[in-house]
Amino acid sequence: LVSLGCGKGIRKSYRRQYTRYLFTLVYCRRQGQKASFSTREIREQHQRMQQKYREDTKRERRFTDPVDFEGILNIIGGCSWWQIWIYVLIAMQQIPHAMFNLNVVYMMYDPEHWCQVPGFDDPNDTSVYEWGLNDVQNISFVFPNEAGRSGAYIRDSCHYYARPVERYKELRKMPLTEAVQSAWKDSAEKKKCERYHYKSDVMRETIVTDWNLVCDDYFMKGHAHLFYSFGYLVGCVVGGMASDNFGRKPTVIGFGILSSMFGVFLPYTTYYPMFLFIRFCSAICNEAADLAAYTLCMEITGTRYRAMVGSMLQVPWAMGYALLALIAYLAKSWKTVQVIAAGLHFGAVLLICSLPESPRWLMVKERVNEAEEVIRKACRTPPFPFNLCRINKGSLPSDLELVCHREKRLNKKVFGKVGMLDLFKTPELRFRTITVCIVFMATALVYYGLVIALSDQSAPGRVLFTGNFFLNNAVAGAIEIPTLFGCVWLMKFGRKKAQMLTLVCGGLSIIVAMVAVISENFMFALSFMMIGKICIQGAFNILYIFTSELYPTIIRNSAVGMTSMVARFGSGVSSYIALLSINSLPITPMIIFAIFSLFAGMLVSVLPETSEKPLPETLDDAVTFLRTEQKACYGWGLSGPHTRSISLHEQPTTATLDENGVTASEKDDATGDGNTGWVCFLPTSESCGSVSRPHFIGPV
Repeated sequence: LVSLGCGKGIRKSYRRQYTRYLFTLVYCRRQGQKASFSTREIREQHQRMQQKYREDTKRERRFTDPVDFEGILNIIGGCSWWQIWIYVLIAMQQIPHAMFNLNVVYMMYDPEHWCQVPGFDDPNDTSVYEWGLNDVQNISFVFPNEAGRSGAYIRDSCHYYARPVERYKELRKMPLTEAVQSAWKDSAEKKKCERYHYKSDVMRETIVTDWNLVCDDYFMKGHAHLFYSFGYLVGCVVGGMASDNFGRKPTVIGFGILSSMFGVFLPYTTYYPMFLFIRFCSAICNEAADLAAYTLCMEITGTRYRAMVGSMLQVPWAMGYALLALIAYLAKSWKTVQVIAAGLHFGAVLLICSLPESPRWLMVKERVNEAEEVIRKACRTPPFPFNLCRINKGSLPSDLELVCHREKRLNKKVFGKVGMLDLFKTPELRFRTITVCIVFMATALVYYGLVIALSDQSAPGRVLFTGNFFLNNAVAGAIEIPTLFGCVWLMKFGRKKAQMLTLVCGGLSIIVAMVAVISENFMFALSFMMIGKICIQGAFNILYIFTSELYPTIIRNSAVGMTSMVARFGSGVSSYIALLSINSLPITPMIIFAIFSLFAGMLVSVLPETSEKPLPETLDDAVTFLRTEQKACYGWGLSGPHTRSISLHEQPTTATLDENGVTASEKDDATGDGNTGWVCFLPTSESCGSVSRPHFIGPV
């Protein structure tokens, strides 16, 4: 009776007094004696003690008691004005980062070109001639004509007829018709171009025009994106190590300054290998700064808002994508675009200097005084009446040393005994990890392939899409913003269904666009091309959330980080696939992208659904979750029953208080469940929000 009436949360002193009152009442009634005090007195005393208990223990029973940093976030607000201010500053950095990445669209643009022929365009020659190179572009006179894919003869852009300079000057003094008839008597040798003329109506300067990356060297322009993708891969490792050891803020500022410096140096390189090296270093700095910035945002965000914030932090990427088209249209030079992006990035870094350090990281590093200063500032009255969350009026703990000890212990428990190798620990996890890596690689390949192909196949001779080159790229960037909001709605029907739908629809849209190209309906082809890009962008965004929910808490960040790194291989190869249009049919790259998209969509079908289900906390949770889901959906599993016990480091690492201030472990102790063998921790609907989710990395 005492246990049920008072509960485990009441102090011993109060339980002792309750026991005495109740025992006296029950004993006297059994003996037929009258108690020394009346029932009304007992009730009044009981009410007084309950009131005193509520006043004395109100602080202890509050739901927002900060047993860890999540409790402090409940007091600050999961997405208050303080967090919004930080999000805006981080977004200012993301816009130039997108411009650094996607400037490759304008760098790799291949304008119309032809050979520089000796005897033409000599600035020291003041003679007057009847015709020039522009008059013989489509005549097999100076340049050879070759049969194109459509059967029509087109100018050979890589060869010319080598005649003596004096002979060309003699022919140019004749009328064009007479010169052509006279040239038929010559036995001119076909020779490869040594220098080129480039048409500058779309882009005046590209890496193609700077280093003559045409004809036999056309594939070398794909190195620009390959080295940037590999730099992203290295930046994931370097950024993680730097932010964990030196802090989130110093990493963002330090690598941000280096990124701005490399962005300024890049346009002034005169040697192509040096250009590739600087672009590689720039990618390392961009990704390292991005990783630290996203980590900072996720660490200061309440668990309830992390999925939304992670998606919304992709909006600056789309804004940078669209803004880049406007700057390129005005500048017509990749060098000018690069310098402008570097200037914007340096200004963003100056604003980021006002950012606070992550208080969670400060507590892990035992810098309690600095963490307390940051937290007290976050609790100030907001300068503007705008919050995405309900403000909690609770007070901060008087001693943050306890929270510091808790965070350090959790950090050591989570990261001290697990790593990326645990992703391949069991057959089920190996199968899942390999599947997710393939899907990630295919999605990145298709996304960046469409971005590059949209520019490459707008080049002369390979035109698949009608419309203005810059306008098409601006629209392709702008449509990513509503796509992010659409993904939030689409995921309500299930992560797996949304992932399959976007990938399959993306592949089918590309196929329909290519059918329209064959029938020469280019506007229809452009429309379905944009639909395909919307689907692939949505698939990329959903895939990060889907992956984070497929893995247990102790290896979730490792899983998302590793799969994101593998995706860089796909994005690096995409530029070379897009260049296949030069030596094959223009629709060849698109067909390859459609096949990869459809294959990835079908591969998702073997993964379990995670929507509206408790996130796995341990490795065993993830294994059993996969088996039960497979047997329920497909009638098969990877192996037999699983009955091993959970090791110590696989226990859940986050204690969540219920409304009575009781943890989940205390509830288990109270129920006295005696099952042995495998144990599965399934969070309730109230505690699901406390499971930490990882941050997200861009179609960056």
